[in-house]
Amino acid sequence: MADKSDLSFTGLTDEQAQELHSVYMSGLWLFTAIAVVAHIATYIWRPWF
Repeated sequence: MADKSDLSFTGLTDEQAQELHSVYMSGLWLFTAIAVVAHIATYIWRPWF
């Protein structure tokens, strides 16, 4: 287990924080891609301009 001096204010080690960040960014990219596809599909179905 890591020493208390190795932990940030979140209680994660640097390696754990980097892993969490990579998982978060993957989810963000997936959400963004789905949102873009949904907006394009909606615009094709019923244009708002």
